Amino acid sequence: MLLSSLFLLLLLLLLLLLLLLHAIRARLVHHSRGNDEDSTAARSFRSLAAAAKPYTFEILSLFTKRPNGLPNGGTDYYVIEFEVTSSLGNTPQSAYCWSSWADGTTSSGAAKYVPSGQWIPCAHNSSNLGDRTSGFLFQLYPDFKIQNFTIALQQDFSESTNNTFAQNLATSAPYRITNSSTYPCTMITIPPSNTSMIHTSGTCKNLTNFTGISIPVANVTPACTDTDDVRLYFSVTETTHWGDSIWIVGNITELGSWDPRHAVGLSAAAYSAENLLWNGGNVSLPAGTPFEWKYVQWFADGALLWECGENRVATVDGGSCGVQEMGSNPDYFR
Repeated sequence: MLLSSLFLLLLLLLLLLLLLLHAIRARLVHHSRGNDEDSTAARSFRSLAAAAKPYTFEILSLFTKRPNGLPNGGTDYYVIEFEVTSSLGNTPQSAYCWSSWADGTTSSGAAKYVPSGQWIPCAHNSSNLGDRTSGFLFQLYPDFKIQNFTIALQQDFSESTNNTFAQNLATSAPYRITNSSTYPCTMITIPPSNTSMIHTSGTCKNLTNFTGISIPVANVTPACTDTDDVRLYFSVTETTHWGDSIWIVGNITELGSWDPRHAVGLSAAAYSAENLLWNGGNVSLPAGTPFEWKYVQWFADGALLWECGENRVATVDGGSCGVQEMGSNPDYFR
């Protein structure tokens, strides 16, 4: 009887010991996993922090000009000029960006013919404005006044890391610039006797204490590669009235084979009294395809107007990232 009791007691103690060892082991395993999770979280955080580096475009100088606005228009020009730099890529890059366009006739002084809706390439520097291969581009928007306007920036840049090479495209969101203490405007008012002027002229230019304008990079994406099929995008300016429409017709089947009844229509979604733009088309063609085209206008009464001059000629560019803007972006209906 005594031996049986001792045997049961030993079994009970052994069971308690096994339970204790199991609890200790489980605690050690949990602690080890916790350390692994903490380490993984730390690595993830470091990766996110590195990826979130706040790149910016820096405008180092800025100049804008507005003419007097003579009633017949086109006698003088709006101007925008600026220097821009960025730290994207392996080395800092810079460019000189500029554009000019004929004056409008609006009394408000807003630019009527601002080249909006297109990316304008920048030159490397002001000494060679014809060489627009800097990789920087900028875009303007319709409501442009020299002291209050919106701009967006873009840069096509290369970057090499650990013997790998990548071509990337950085783009900012639209950014509003207004005159301030460091970017003031000098406006020349219209003399009461001078009835030939529509609105005040003036210039805006940064002062010597100008510290620059920082425009954040909104996104960086891999630059596109060559493609076999390219979507063509057309744009043209022309005065139209309610019921009129602008079309593209050309020598290939996709453009109607010179038959206006099978032409490709453009959209007037961006058309306004200040911006006479028709655009669209969205015709897909194989890279390397040569073709000719013209713009035609169908009037509300059914009459047809062909633009004058020779046919427009182009070849589809296979290196255009799948989308090619045709003509002068926009063209003018001749």
